[in-house]
Amino acid sequence: MSEENIREEGFAIFKNGTVRRLSSTHYVVKPSGAEAWQLVELNDGKWGCDCEAGQSFCAHLYAAQLNRSTSKLQPELSDESHLKCRNCGSIDIAGCGFRYGARGISRRFVCHDCLRKFSIPYTNISAESKPQELAWLLNQVGQLASKLTDLLQEINAKLEVLSETKTLHPIQ
Repeated sequence: MSEENIREEGFAIFKNGTVRRLSSTHYVVKPSGAEAWQLVELNDGKWGCDCEAGQSFCAHLYAAQLNRSTSKLQPELSDESHLKCRNCGSIDIAGCGFRYGARGISRRFVCHDCLRKFSIPYTNISAESKPQELAWLLNQVGQLASKLTDLLQEINAKLEVLSETKTLHPIQ
């Protein structure tokens, strides 16, 4: 089978959604048809498949690599696409709940490489909260502008009084 045909078949498998991630180094792929699930794994820095093809590159491997690369590009599927593990620096992390403490709510994450958990402060920014926050912010800006105008009027009044006293009582 040519490399182009392998890529087309792998893309069809990926498109059907029959690629499942078991860990950062193991995937299972079910090809179209009645074939059994195939294991794709990383051994000694090289990806391999347990299919009967016996090739270094097969459709199952291509589908698993597509799944692996596109899962990191889809921010809507991950909670925080820019996060890295605090312990090992890996980007292979997933959300695993919340921590409720005296300082507020923190989002919990688990690293799939070192299996350690860490948390970051959590703020819920929803579509409904943005207009309310914007209205509050505009209200605060309006109040500050009003206070600033009042202060400028006070300063102007004091300067006028000061200039009048200087004209009435010139300094000798």
